[in-house]
Amino acid sequence: MIIALHHTGIATRDLDRLSNFYMKLFSGEILHSFAWDRSDVALSARLGLKSSSGRLVMIGFPNARLELFEFSEPAIDSAPQLRSVAEPGLSHICFQVSDCHAEHLRLSDAGVEFHAPPLAMPGGGIFAYCRDPDGNVVEILQAPQPGHSSSP
Repeated sequence: MIIALHHTGIATRDLDRLSNFYMKLFSGEILHSFAWDRSDVALSARLGLKSSSGRLVMIGFPNARLELFEFSEPAIDSAPQLRSVAEPGLSHICFQVSDCHAEHLRLSDAGVEFHAPPLAMPGGGIFAYCRDPDGNVVEILQAPQPGHSSSP
């Protein structure tokens, strides 16, 4: 039986920068961290890699976790590119907030760039998309209030 979604994993070229972003601006805290080298054949196999080394940080939030990886090996040749949310695959991560407009202002003041200002949806929610330092899309969402009806 599935109990819950436990975490989302993100690979980064700069673990310190990305973990600081999520801890400082989204109130995450490090639950655990570790490094491994290429002698850890079992871990590499579970990651689907022939050989790997790197560092990992698990950041906790009230109801979810982000697992951030920085790989020393294998080498990544391609330059990072901003991925469109329309491309197949993981599109974005979302943080529920109590006041989307206030969080938009707070994050903008901290230098976070948003695609556009918050938008109210017909179902009652308010959301905005931004990007983390690696270009991953992050949503802030003020969920609809219980009993909100989208009908006129």
